[in-house]
Amino acid sequence: MRLDLSKEEFFLRGGVLDKVLDSTFERSLIIDKDGRVIFFSKNSQLASGKSKESVLGLHINDVYPSEGLLKVLETGESDEGLMTLLDDQMGIATHIPVFDKDELIGVIGIVYFNSIASIKKVLAQMPMKEDKVFDEVYHSISRQFSTYSFKDYVGKSDVVKKLIEKTKNAAESNYPVLLIGETGTGKEILANAIHNYNRQTFTNPFVKINCSAIPSELLESELFGHEKGAFTGAGSQKRGKFEVANNGSILLDEIGDMSFNMQTKLLRVLEEKEFERVGGNRLIATNARVIASTNVDLKELSAQKRFREDLYYRLNILEIRVPSLRERIEDIPYLVEHFVKKNHLSIVFSKEALDYMMTYSWPGNVRQLRNVVNRFGVLNKNSEVRLENVYEVLPRADAGQTQLCPQIANAEKSEPDKIVTLEAAEKELIIKALKICNGNKSKAASMLAVSRSTLNRKVSRYELDE
Repeated sequence: MRLDLSKEEFFLRGGVLDKVLDSTFERSLIIDKDGRVIFFSKNSQLASGKSKESVLGLHINDVYPSEGLLKVLETGESDEGLMTLLDDQMGIATHIPVFDKDELIGVIGIVYFNSIASIKKVLAQMPMKEDKVFDEVYHSISRQFSTYSFKDYVGKSDVVKKLIEKTKNAAESNYPVLLIGETGTGKEILANAIHNYNRQTFTNPFVKINCSAIPSELLESELFGHEKGAFTGAGSQKRGKFEVANNGSILLDEIGDMSFNMQTKLLRVLEEKEFERVGGNRLIATNARVIASTNVDLKELSAQKRFREDLYYRLNILEIRVPSLRERIEDIPYLVEHFVKKNHLSIVFSKEALDYMMTYSWPGNVRQLRNVVNRFGVLNKNSEVRLENVYEVLPRADAGQTQLCPQIANAEKSEPDKIVTLEAAEKELIIKALKICNGNKSKAASMLAVSRSTLNRKVSRYELDE
């Protein structure tokens, strides 16, 4: 594939070429024969957050590391259907050389699908045919490619910023990663993002398996595959997840539920980088990167002899603790806004409703928050979600307590026999509330179930202004 244009047509900005590139593709840009950007589409600006003025005139490597575009400049041959990573999103791109007669004058880069999620959306809308070709491609992509990037982990708190920085550092290596966090905290999003962020794995398969959802007697076959006739029902040879994920990543979700016997076999794969299919005797090499996730404390399980200690220490080379929503309550307004926009919900939340939501404990974490927002999107369509509506879904705690107060009310539990004055206890409670809310007095007042003026008066009384 090539495009033939005169130099005048190629370098004319605002013409037909620019209009087509602006309106047709999810991203597009043009570089000249020296590799410098001369066009950066509106969609590219929106997707990347980069302005046209900041990009034009720069060498393409200063905008995006792009071996594909420079290779086309060198060879003059198009590069079609290339898996590419842009701003942590893996999509499908094509690079087209542009000629003026026989002179190569530049390259056009276009992205058809800005993410794997975009491809899945298109395939899901394809009409069903007898051969179910689109259905098969959809399921293949869903099972073998990573959908999320670090941009999908929503939050602006310092806790989230530190988490993303630490996880990106881990992603750049090829060591196993262990993600530990409560249910609903976004461990799978981070696992996807780790795969996509690593330059060696992002174009290769990302395979997921839930260790708690598969009976232990079948898990070995799922992970390592089996030979024909290996057991009753094994009518043909089957490749296992580790074989499919070779040179990519494999997510072992809920690894704490894996049987002791399977833990032993997994340890060998991590140590030796090889395995045998069930019923087979041939060693198969694998270079799949292991990402494990769990909502239980593996170190405690190891102490209870329910998890192999040597496997735990093999997995926790890069251990990442994923915070609960209670540890980053300041992200709740951003998460609510994100879910409203993503699901095109016709609702708004009153300030009082949001303030109360920031005092709730959220035992289901971000997943629970998402489901609550979606519920309001149905029940309160085209209206404002008020405090009384939130009370119906998130019951109020007992009088004098707030739902978030396990963090505060339990503060004194470490010294149960210590007796303090009411004033000292109140002062300590206010200090802890302000600390949790990063000094935001409105949020702290809501958490403590007092008015802002009452809190200000007590802050002054106890000389806590600083």
